[in-house]
Amino acid sequence: KNRNILKMTITRVKAPVRIDFAGGTTDIAEFADKYGGAVLNAAINRYVVGELLRTPKKAHLEYTGHTPTSSGLGTSGAMNVVWLALIYKGKSKKELADMAYKLEQTLGNVGGKQDHYAAAFGGISFLEFKEGKVIRTPLKLSHKTIKELESKLVLVYTGIPHTESDANSNMVNNIKKGKHVKNLIRIKELAKEMKIALEKNNLERFAELMNEETYNRAQIHKLTVPPRVIEIIKKGLLHGAIAAKVCGSGNGGSILFFGNKHKLRKVFGNSVIDFKFDFEGLRYF
Repeated sequence: KNRNILKMTITRVKAPVRIDFAGGTTDIAEFADKYGGAVLNAAINRYVVGELLRTPKKAHLEYTGHTPTSSGLGTSGAMNVVWLALIYKGKSKKELADMAYKLEQTLGNVGGKQDHYAAAFGGISFLEFKEGKVIRTPLKLSHKTIKELESKLVLVYTGIPHTESDANSNMVNNIKKGKHVKNLIRIKELAKEMKIALEKNNLERFAELMNEETYNRAQIHKLTVPPRVIEIIKKGLLHGAIAAKVCGSGNGGSILFFGNKHKLRKVFGNSVIDFKFDFEGLRYF
């Protein structure tokens, strides 16, 4: 027994979840393969932590999450990246991100690739999706812009369960019917415009684009921004926010506000998910 304890190995990995500023849904193959997709997202210091314990006779895997359930922050994607990293230690971050996406597709999940790339690479990234490939451009923002963003962004968990695959299935059905494609094309363009606004440290323009993203997302399907989410957005806009963006594919989960952090924290209290940006991505520790 003592010899087995001595032979036990422990591998620990963690990967960040993400907030998305614009472009979500355009990374889904049904849209990206036809029109090309683009997403602007940012990894945050909320993590999925995985631990693999191995002895000569057995293996034990555990996960710990640092975000609420069904938060719309790409937790399941980060979890799969962590799981694969524990099993395939020699794989690159890109390989792990692609493997995690393919695994989810095999399991019948409807989703895109942005979650896996944020979890693997970290940082604030502009991701383009073309012909099954992902082109990742890390944003090189000034320290001032990063700090100002962190001081004005407030992430609020709605408490409304978010089921990504269900929300995306509704959107995919609309895409196949040719419905609301113009809105998705605009959402893709907004990701590009947001990238430029951040690089120019034009946060006022960035906030305007957040609102436009939410408007266009609400047009895609009636459940994307349901009435309860609209109520929370209105509450935020009445208490210090100048912009609001539903996270992920919407339909519950979390809302990202831009505005007076003090006022927003006061009104939303324990529903606020505090964060800073993560620039490391997946790592062993």
